[in-house]
Amino acid sequence: MKNFSTLLLSAALLIGFAACKDDKGGDTQTSQLEDLSMNAKWINYAAAAASELRDDCVKLWAAWNGPNGISEADLAIIGSNFFTAGIGVNGYAEILKTAGETGNTTFQSQEEAVRTILTDGFANIANEVGEAKIGGPNGYAIAGQNERAVLEVESWYSWNSIKDYSDNIISIKNGYCGRRGAIGAPANAVSWSALVESIDSDLNDAVNAVIDGAYTAILSMNAPFRNNLTGDKVDVAMDACAYLAEIIEGTLLQILVPETQGPITISFDHTEILRVYADEVVVPTYKELRDKAWALYNAVEALRLDPTSQTKLNAACEAWRAARVPWEQSEAILYGPAGDLNLDPSMDSWPLSQEDIAGILLNENLSTVDQFIGAISSEDVRGFHTLELLLFKDGQNRTVRQQ
Repeated sequence: MKNFSTLLLSAALLIGFAACKDDKGGDTQTSQLEDLSMNAKWINYAAAAASELRDDCVKLWAAWNGPNGISEADLAIIGSNFFTAGIGVNGYAEILKTAGETGNTTFQSQEEAVRTILTDGFANIANEVGEAKIGGPNGYAIAGQNERAVLEVESWYSWNSIKDYSDNIISIKNGYCGRRGAIGAPANAVSWSALVESIDSDLNDAVNAVIDGAYTAILSMNAPFRNNLTGDKVDVAMDACAYLAEIIEGTLLQILVPETQGPITISFDHTEILRVYADEVVVPTYKELRDKAWALYNAVEALRLDPTSQTKLNAACEAWRAARVPWEQSEAILYGPAGDLNLDPSMDSWPLSQEDIAGILLNENLSTVDQFIGAISSEDVRGFHTLELLLFKDGQNRTVRQQ
């Protein structure tokens, strides 16, 4: 789960940063952030954040993929003992596909695996989008705490919030339909959607309609979300996400993982569906994330080597947005390695600590990329959103400094 704890930082509702006050009434370090923007240390910090994010994405993909096909560059990141240190010698996808088989201590039955996917995966992210990502800022805005509300809006520096949230719903659709693609792409013939269709076609239609409805409701909110935190469209999106979580944890769970009824146990063989889900949805999603994290790292490195090039900065911003897509479309897969290896908080904690980020940039003992890497172990000063802050302002790409 993401870090949705409240940080007592101040930001203006319609601008990127505001001068914050400490307990004594003086300006805090956060107020100096814009003065530091895009200087050499700023860009080195961005390179450090991109390097650490790339490493985390490589680890997440490798943890699911297993040891086959790991490049020398990726092996240098994960280490030679990665698959013997608790992740499983063949990767987490193999653990999922062998649910219920002798020796599988993670999933002692297929039903346990399916229940985890539905509740800890699908329903969890539906609830998170509705209650936390949208509902959190909405609640603060209704209470008149507008500064606090903006700080709770994930991806408000880039104005990428609505795109993020809608991709979260696609992550559910991809898993349920056993494929990757647009929200309306047809289901795989080997999927939970196909299984439910064979049992109750009306229910399958309803489930797909509810998923699609949540997706449409989110996209219907006024953009940018940080400036439109209340209103009927926001309420509809929250209700749609709540209904989606309800149908997943209720009717869908009951039909796919039915309870024992008297002396008769009703069960389904999920072997092929779990295989398709792992091999054709999860692993390829994380492989794309790995690839785009490398591309993001390379783009930020190119900027570091040519810090006055607006073209290089624009390319880094584009690479950031591109990497967000597979990450957000993996958010229905936050059980397993993402949590077990503490990679989700490391990669995507929110809100950030702008005060701590400013302190790192103002630290006279930090200047090189390696020094910044050593200084950003805390979850709220690294990951996607720290890099977002360093690359974007008010929904726009930052502007380089000319020497």
